[in-house]
Amino acid sequence: MFSTTIAAGSVLAKRVVEEPSKAKELFAAVPFLLLLANLIVLVPILVILGYTLGHVYPVLAAVEDPLPDYEAVSMADDDLPKDSADQARTAVALPGKPITASIRRILRLLRSNGGGTWRGLLRGLGYAWVIGILTAVTTTFFALAPFIPIPVASLLALLAVAPLTTAWTHFIITPPPTAATPRTLFNRIPPIRKVYAATWLPTTLLWLATHAAVYLPLGLAALIGLQDSKNQPNQHQPIRANASDAAKVICVAGVSLGLQALLVIPAHAALTRVQASLLPADEPTIVPFDRSFAGLVEPEVVTGKGFATFGAAIKTVTLASWGRIYLLRVKVFAFSFAVCSAMVAFIMLEMGLLTLVAGRK
Repeated sequence: MFSTTIAAGSVLAKRVVEEPSKAKELFAAVPFLLLLANLIVLVPILVILGYTLGHVYPVLAAVEDPLPDYEAVSMADDDLPKDSADQARTAVALPGKPITASIRRILRLLRSNGGGTWRGLLRGLGYAWVIGILTAVTTTFFALAPFIPIPVASLLALLAVAPLTTAWTHFIITPPPTAATPRTLFNRIPPIRKVYAATWLPTTLLWLATHAAVYLPLGLAALIGLQDSKNQPNQHQPIRANASDAAKVICVAGVSLGLQALLVIPAHAALTRVQASLLPADEPTIVPFDRSFAGLVEPEVVTGKGFATFGAAIKTVTLASWGRIYLLRVKVFAFSFAVCSAMVAFIMLEMGLLTLVAGRK
């Protein structure tokens, strides 16, 4: 790739030197070419940060249980080359070292379950887009009713697509389909009645937690005068920050982070584990998963419900597992922040160079 870029750059430079009359036209196309190159390079990175690290990683971390004798499913077929088989065996949960305790270990796990390629990082992305579109359409449908507020409409939409989100969770935590088992999103959906019986409460609690983490900080900001428009009657007057405003911002941000940690993350983990409990018993998982939930969940044939309740999902997460789940979130945030900062710095450098070149013309 770099050789192609260097060759293209040398050709461009040659044309500029030999044909000065066309230099202006060539430089006029540079911003568009840079924008196109940035989109080609940066958009996939943003997708991986937003989808893989933001959604797939937390699901795997919530499902994984500390089972010391567990070994993740190997994607190494007998007919694969030796190097491919060795790469596929990297997804192993060692005693005392959960897979989801490390960003790199999860990365190797996903790649090993994607044929050793980067496609494994984006598995389920198309299904996630379909679910997102259906959720937006369903929310709009419910919101058209004059007696249903938009927040309630979003809850009804989440409940409506619960079978699809459950199937997506199963798709993420199980090995990829093969020619012998061509499983798609829709034929992974468990019995509808069972899905709603299991997920309605965790879904509602996650919805409540998410809205509480948004509206309570906004209410606090209004209460302490952080959003008081009376203090700024002139819209053209420059905003002057002071120590009091900084303290208010820190206070609101702290409340928001606290609610995310105390409400949203546990609710998401519980919902994910309840969805995972609906996985058929004959389907393996790519991370350690105690289907019995420490004996709290009995098979459906043994007078059991066949799925975990919200309480069982929360109780069976050990203190060490909670630490791993929260620490992974911190690692993902720090990594995403670093990558986004590098991307912004790179774009600003490009803009500065373009401005410098334009100023010399």
